[in-house]
Formats: sequence, C-alpha cells, structure tokens
Amino acid sequence: LQVRFENYVKTVNVEGQLTAMMATRQILPAALRWQGELATSFTATRSALGDGVQVMVQHEQLKTLTATITDFQKAIVVLEKSLAHPAEGDAEKHARHMRDGVLPAMSEVRKLGDKLETLVADDLWPLPTYREMLFIK
Repeated sequence: LQVRFENYVKTVNVEGQLTAMMATRQILPAALRWQGELATSFTATRSALGDGVQVMVQHEQLKTLTATITDFQKAIVVLEKSLAHPAEGDAEKHARHMRDGVLPAMSEVRKLGDKLETLVADDLWPLPTYREMLFIK
C-alpha cells in the first residue's frame, strides 16, 4: 500500500508541475499578449469614435479577459503553493494532500485555461484547441 501511495504522489506531482509550467509559460503569455492587443484596439477605437456602443462591447470583452487572467494567475499561485507542500511524513498523508490540495488546484487552473481558450485569438493560442483536436475548423 505504501508503494501505491508513493506512486500516486509522484504521478500527481508530475502532472501538477506540468500544469503549472504550461499555465505560466504558454497560456498566460498568450493571454497577456491578447489583452495588450485588445487594450490597444479599445484605446484606438475610443479615440477615433468616442464612447459609442462599439467601444462598450470591446470594453466588456477586455474586462472579461482581464478578470479571467487575474483569476488564472491566482489559481496558478494556489497550485504552486500546494505543490510546494513538504513531502515529510508518511506517504498516505502526502497522498491525501495531493488529492485534497493539488488536484483541486489543478482543476481550477484547467477550468480557467479552458475559458481563456475561448477568449484568446486563435493565432495567439499556443496549444491545440478542442476544435483542432476534433478536426473541426
């Protein structure tokens, strides 16, 4: 049983580290680039047209993206802190931490990453999208 706990901890740790790495090195930079492009577009449109309906739609899109990026960054911090949990003590205790701390944190990063996939322009998205994986374009 001890070996199973240790294997579980190692597996979840590897998956958690990969989730954090993909989030910080791939998804977040793409989302921030898109945020910058939207902000530039919003500012230019507002400057050219004034505060019209078209600008408000862009503003709402930018607000939604910004809020999601903020939540995503917070979720990454929670995951990284959870992964930094010391492996001291027995393997069962550490396995419980992985189940109760790391897996929910990974799930939250995944949920927000999926949301960002729907908000970020396709040409900036660094990973295959669900549409691409299902051969739908």
